[in-house]
Amino acid sequence: MQAKAKKLIFIAVLLTGCIITSLISTNDKEKALPGGSSLQSAQGAVTSKAAQAKTVRVQVSGAVLEPGIYDLPASCRVEEAIAAAGGLTENADSERVNLVRKVRDGMQIRVPAQKDARTSRTQRKNAQATAGYSASSTKKVGGTKAGSGRNSSMMQIVRINSASAGELQQLPGIGPALAQRIVETRNSGRFTSADDLLRVPGIGKAKLAKLRAYVEID
Repeated sequence: MQAKAKKLIFIAVLLTGCIITSLISTNDKEKALPGGSSLQSAQGAVTSKAAQAKTVRVQVSGAVLEPGIYDLPASCRVEEAIAAAGGLTENADSERVNLVRKVRDGMQIRVPAQKDARTSRTQRKNAQATAGYSASSTKKVGGTKAGSGRNSSMMQIVRINSASAGELQQLPGIGPALAQRIVETRNSGRFTSADDLLRVPGIGKAKLAKLRAYVEID
């Protein structure tokens, strides 16, 4: 009987130990879960921030085919941003843009147009506007030039729809820059009266009053 009682006591102690060990293990796991969850959340936040940092938003404008705002990889350069905007136009001046510069968030990339290209187009328009005119677009005018005291026999009537930029410079107060603007304005729509010269940037009512006697609509 004593041996049997000892055996029962041993089994009871063993079962009690197993139960206690199981409870301790469960508590340790439950304590570890909040910490593990926090670690996973922190890792997820870092991953999310890293993903956000991999893209930037930039504006591409100027001489590109499709100006606009683009989301690009943070590691890309200006030439890739321009490619995303459809590439350069025919008159883009790529020499004035640093194509290998890295882009940054909020950056504006503006591609300028070639000045030479604009000048060339203007010259072609001028040549077309004056082509076919065999007669001179200017003629002498008598009298005295108002406000100058100079003999206006040196002044000429200028046909403003056909005169070249050089001939327009014979008008009082018209220099090379203003003559060029007159030609450019004329190319966008012929003058129908002297008052149309007010469309030209730099010509106001006072200057128009001085020009009226020396211009002619043809």
